[in-house]
Amino acid sequence: MRRVAVAVAGALAFVGIASSQVEWNELPLADGIFREHAVEYRTDVIDIPLGPLEELEYKLALNEGDAIVYQWDAVDLKDPELLWAEFHGHTPPVNNVGDLMFYRKANGGSERGTLVAPFTGIHGWYLRNDAEEAIVVRLKVAGFYELIP
Repeated sequence: MRRVAVAVAGALAFVGIASSQVEWNELPLADGIFREHAVEYRTDVIDIPLGPLEELEYKLALNEGDAIVYQWDAVDLKDPELLWAEFHGHTPPVNNVGDLMFYRKANGGSERGTLVAPFTGIHGWYLRNDAEEAIVVRLKVAGFYELIP
């Protein structure tokens, strides 16, 4: 018991000494570093079934500056090269013209990442299963977004 008390007292003394020797320079807050949200932070786990030789697009709505953290994994995919994925975003079209940005294009069975939306619009994944068997892509996403049916 005494040894624990001495260790805790030593740690507190160290923190006190270190804090008294540090001189902090306050940095200005740059635009886009901190943002408060009026909406709830959300998390979802979505199973996206893809039949043999099937393709689909899974979409989220994000406002400019909103952020997500995500990962997806193809379940029961024997050859990861048989799944094509494009992670992209686009603005709502105005007079049949919109902006499109690709974040990632690759074959593979999984992806992990973060995104801070560069513009307000639709952001999501185009998935193409080139395998002869059905698979499920399990998407886990968290942040400030809305699911699009």
